[in-house]
Amino acid sequence: MAFWGTELVAGEPVTHVFGKSRGRLRICKATLGVGLAEGRSVVQCRIGDKKPILLCSLRPYNTESCSVDIEFKEEEKVTFEAIGPTTTSVHLAGFYLNNGTDGESDLKEAKKTEDNEAGVNGSVRTFPSGLIIEDLEKSQRSSTMVASPGSMVSVSYVGKLKCTGYIFESRSSNSPFYFRLGTDAVISGLEIGISGMRVGDKRKITIPPSMAYGPQGRRNVPPDSWIVYNIKLLSISNCSPPLFSDEQGSNVEVD
Repeated sequence: MAFWGTELVAGEPVTHVFGKSRGRLRICKATLGVGLAEGRSVVQCRIGDKKPILLCSLRPYNTESCSVDIEFKEEEKVTFEAIGPTTTSVHLAGFYLNNGTDGESDLKEAKKTEDNEAGVNGSVRTFPSGLIIEDLEKSQRSSTMVASPGSMVSVSYVGKLKCTGYIFESRSSNSPFYFRLGTDAVISGLEIGISGMRVGDKRKITIPPSMAYGPQGRRNVPPDSWIVYNIKLLSISNCSPPLFSDEQGSNVEVD
């Protein structure tokens, strides 16, 4: 998953051409550039020879930035254009989703296999790998958005050693941990354990060494240790986390 960005200036269209090695393009943010502008700037896109579609409308001092969640699966060229004052610009930001060549598709397949083989007993699922996922609390919210590969999520958590209960790391809701699912940003046990959660859900995830830190261990986690995470999902989005997201607390370390 790689970052993508471009700057649009009125009268200067930008064309994006699909590349199989890069994968699909997903745009998630549009922001007015630095400059003097009195009127609004409209961003439109055209796929091939089709009619242009308006993506968003931005106005200085009012709506200078907006979230856009659009994924382009077409292999035709896509042309982006800003309509408005020439004294300012619009910045588009997003990322590429590889077509089954990165951790995203691997995670989907692993999750599908684990689910098919799991023994389900109420709110507890036990997998052949030893992974145990227990639903502690289901959110009462009506949101249907589910954490899945490509989602940017924030979580609060407590990580413990299973054998002693020693807390080796934690994050509170005031200083959550942000990461994107499906990018190998965390250990595989957490990737699978968090997938499928909704905002407000709480889970207890018991992770075997093979899906955690293995024979090498890590700081405060001895080699070949089983670990337990109590997780609460705080948010789901498709864009980048706040710049301050990693300034406090300890992180869930990379696998």
